[in-house]
Amino acid sequence: MRGEKYLQLQQFLKSNGSECITLSFGNIEMILGFKLPDSAYKYSAWWSNNIGSHTQAYSWVDAGYKTQSIQLGNQVIFKKDIIR
Repeated sequence: MRGEKYLQLQQFLKSNGSECITLSFGNIEMILGFKLPDSAYKYSAWWSNNIGSHTQAYSWVDAGYKTQSIQLGNQVIFKKDIIR
């Protein structure tokens, strides 16, 4: 399955259903049950909505969200993708 490692995040987002969800990196790590890779803390590209080159993006894209805003090392805002 695509992005299987991040399935817990996908399930969380699907069950939440809010139009906008703000999650701290710590919250995401609690949901996942493991620490995010260093690249998630250092590079905004890690949070890209491009499922072709970022398998972790499947977790939020398949849940119907896109990353809207990233504060590296701090938080991510996911926004419902109304085009889906």
